Amino acid sequence: MILRMVFRPQIRAWKGEAPLGPVIWGQGILPSLVLIVAYVDALYRHDPITQQAVLSAFQLYSGWALVAIWRCAANAQPPWDTVARLLTIAWAGNVLLVAGFLQLALLTR
Repeated sequence: MILRMVFRPQIRAWKGEAPLGPVIWGQGILPSLVLIVAYVDALYRHDPITQQAVLSAFQLYSGWALVAIWRCAANAQPPWDTVARLLTIAWAGNVLLVAGFLQLALLTR
């Protein structure tokens, strides 16, 4: 019950019931930036274990956020529904490429 109350915005976003703007910014871009900063910090500290942990968290979180944004785009007004979905596709491709190459770099150390 308490977890449901704490994670209510995330649950609403996952179900596609939340407004698109706050989902994109508050549950997509901002948390992703925090994870990117954490990865860069670990990179500069030469800490491959933290890099791997943050990279894995980034991939998992991005997957969740992309699904939530896609679902919430259905409630947005045109043309924002289409713009959000096109940007979601681009974001997914970016995550796959960047995370894939960073993962390869970690594996070759």
